[in-house]
Amino acid sequence: MQLKTVTKRSGNSVVYDRRKIFNAVAGANRDATTERDKLKPEDVESVTQDVERAISDRDGIGVEEIQNIVETTLMTHGFFDVAKQYIVYRHKHAQRRDAKKNLMDTYKDIFFADSADIDLKRDNANINADASMGIMLKLGTEGAKFFVDNYVLPNEFATADKENWIHIHDKDFSLITLNCCQIDLLKLFHGGFSTGHGFLREPNSIRAYSALACIAIQSNQNDMFGGQSVNAFDYAMAEGVRKSFKKAIKLTVKRAAAFCDIEPNEEKINLDVCTYSEGINSAAVENLTEVVGSKELAEKVYKSACRDVEEETHQAMEALIFNFNTLHSRAGAQVECLTA
Repeated sequence: MQLKTVTKRSGNSVVYDRRKIFNAVAGANRDATTERDKLKPEDVESVTQDVERAISDRDGIGVEEIQNIVETTLMTHGFFDVAKQYIVYRHKHAQRRDAKKNLMDTYKDIFFADSADIDLKRDNANINADASMGIMLKLGTEGAKFFVDNYVLPNEFATADKENWIHIHDKDFSLITLNCCQIDLLKLFHGGFSTGHGFLREPNSIRAYSALACIAIQSNQNDMFGGQSVNAFDYAMAEGVRKSFKKAIKLTVKRAAAFCDIEPNEEKINLDVCTYSEGINSAAVENLTEVVGSKELAEKVYKSACRDVEEETHQAMEALIFNFNTLHSRAGAQVECLTA
């Protein structure tokens, strides 16, 4: 055997390996349409040997020429169905090579073109494809689509999608995740939750509820894809407001006692009665009167606690919106908070 090297399409030379010829013929044989058309193992070996004899006196040869000789040898033996499958195999690999070139051209556009100039960088309104995170997301998206089209989808579906007969939504994520998950914050917060790399205890204020809602959505966004929706968001946040108000009542009682130089009876505070209200909660004022000894002071304590928790809630919701906007603009996440 004189042949030592084979020149690949890239121009690089590799050591000749007869197993590649044998495996290619065996692969086409596996794809033969009927058992009657399939080759016996000795036939596969015979074709391989004939191809080797045809190229044995060559100093070097290109991979395309070897494949042409394989086709000719199969047809010379009368193995027409296997030859057909081998031709289909070559055609598919040629398509994949073209697709890889197109993918590299796409990567160049993602890196160097401005989004105002090409539709590719404007196909997702949630992503700034000129920002670094947007560029990385687009690179991953286009690479994943290439893999799904060329190595996963049946050819007829990939072609139908390419020619716009159908549209496969979020095709780039279809193999690795579910889509558009709904998060139950009430269930998540009770007892705390794990983000995969750490554990967060149950929140005890509206600020913590707001922050952990963002962490839960962000953590879920890293594992899932698409819109993250929170059902009954107001109910979930209401628990945080109640906890913050209980803290505000205790703290305001201490401040009032220190300012008025009195000794409050803190053991009599009934936090089940002292709940937030837009107006005066008479039951809360009555209870606080027992604590601080004066109805006038009790009303001031109650109103001050209400103002404090209103301000805390306002700031917590502002921070939540800022976090959602950051999450939304950074990686194309979509967030919906639905009230009950």
